[in-house]
Amino acid sequence: MRIVVRASDARVARDAQALLGAAGIQAAALAGPHRQAPDGEDISIVTDGGAPQANDAPLLLNLAGAQIEEPPALGLQLRLGALALNAPPRLLAAQMDAWTRVAIAEEERARRLATASALGVTAPKPMEPRKLKALYIGAPSSMFLALERTLAEQGGLVAAAFTSYTGFDHLHDEPFDAVVLNGAQDAHTALSLCSALRRNATLYHLPTLILTKPGDTATAASAIDRGASAICSTLTPCNASLGWLFEAVRRERRRRAAEHEMRALRDLMGDARTGLWLRDPFDAHLARLAADHHTTGRPMSVVVLRVTPAIGAREPSAEIWRKGFGEIASLAARLMRDADSGATMGTDLIAIALPAARLKNARRTAERIASVAECTAFASGEGGAGPLVFEQSVVELQPGESGPALLARALRAIEVESIPA
Repeated sequence: MRIVVRASDARVARDAQALLGAAGIQAAALAGPHRQAPDGEDISIVTDGGAPQANDAPLLLNLAGAQIEEPPALGLQLRLGALALNAPPRLLAAQMDAWTRVAIAEEERARRLATASALGVTAPKPMEPRKLKALYIGAPSSMFLALERTLAEQGGLVAAAFTSYTGFDHLHDEPFDAVVLNGAQDAHTALSLCSALRRNATLYHLPTLILTKPGDTATAASAIDRGASAICSTLTPCNASLGWLFEAVRRERRRRAAEHEMRALRDLMGDARTGLWLRDPFDAHLARLAADHHTTGRPMSVVVLRVTPAIGAREPSAEIWRKGFGEIASLAARLMRDADSGATMGTDLIAIALPAARLKNARRTAERIASVAECTAFASGEGGAGPLVFEQSVVELQPGESGPALLARALRAIEVESIPA
């Protein structure tokens, strides 16, 4: 991503650039709101409240660069996202990754709506907003009362669970916007639960605040490493921590809403059996993807996977192969990003279009799908099983290249590699 930090004072912009660099985020620094970024701009981070740069190509994301002591206001209505520039590098990097994911999803939702409209497909209803709700897990503390008061002011409520077991039951039984873990009395359990959330596909993005003992920097650092959104000490006012927790909640709500609509649009233009797109809508959307990425100057890539029985494996019947290939296609749909678009082509090919993705990112997607699916054997008749091999072709959009030409180039690579020497 082409990230640009803007500030009225060049020194402020360079300081923010250094903080981002420490978090592994490459960014250019520009003074003033009117200078054009020489290499283009996808994400604009404004550090002093000024207006972001207006570009001919639309920005993927506008963000405010803030201090961790001065979070955005509470509430669910704010639209401009924020980064805590002086947060621990791991937390800053996580915030940037999460905001980038949201921005890619929202841009792709708009594209899918345009493709659906062009094809005469009625747009689905947006996700219904739900009541703000958080879960407190752990021994009683004053933090519970502060959390309850803060959410009540925003029309929300807090549920409490005093053990991790009942807490996990709550998390699996009903949706929550955030979870607060009391690690002041039992840091090990709180950190273990935070880690468990990141291993759960449904709860992976759940905004999490961990309460620590005063001066317990080790638990605070471990919590950030385990994906916590905010940290607060029992003897420190938690207003700033709750502010960043709310920022994570707003961000997560936007991500869920965008991905819900993307999936609904995919289903309206797709194959219910596999969860992938039908071929004609896929081709139309691929053409739109390529045109849009030329306009914005952002990268995009295409992956083609060819699925074949392993050498020496029993040749399955046509019906067994059709069923097994459908299962592999369904698996691929679950392993790609919600913002990616995939379709089957013929009886052995799967094509995937990845917006805002470089070649290396697309290659990781191809390898992830192949590595998981190659471990999946499907019945080849009479109780046997057929091991699979995946040929992979990965290409990145070139200047002036259309969507159909990009796909044809990916297919040619598969065909050439398939010719025996």
